[in-house]
Amino acid sequence: MRTDAGRRGVETLGAATTGIVLFLGNAVVASVLGIALGASMLALNRIGIGMFTPETLELGAARAVVLMVLGMVAGFVGLLLYYLFVRAGLVPFGLGLIAGFLIPALVALFRAK
Repeated sequence: MRTDAGRRGVETLGAATTGIVLFLGNAVVASVLGIALGASMLALNRIGIGMFTPETLELGAARAVVLMVLGMVAGFVGLLLYYLFVRAGLVPFGLGLIAGFLIPALVALFRAK
């Protein structure tokens, strides 16, 4: 009887994992997650750039670089996780990631001119 309960637990865990993978593989969900990650990468870059002051130029530059690298690592890890576990949603996630980062950056660029 204990073996049967153990098997049901593994099957339930497998079904839950499959459900999560199917949910994350949905194109809309993957795109929204990619957009959110791309927007957070852009926010990290803007926060880093905001740390530049005339008094602490070197420290501000170091902080900006660290935040930019953290954003790039987060983007890479997101793409890697989608590649390893949810390949069906990789393209929508990647396109959302690009759109979430580049579209607001381009809007801000053209607004500044």
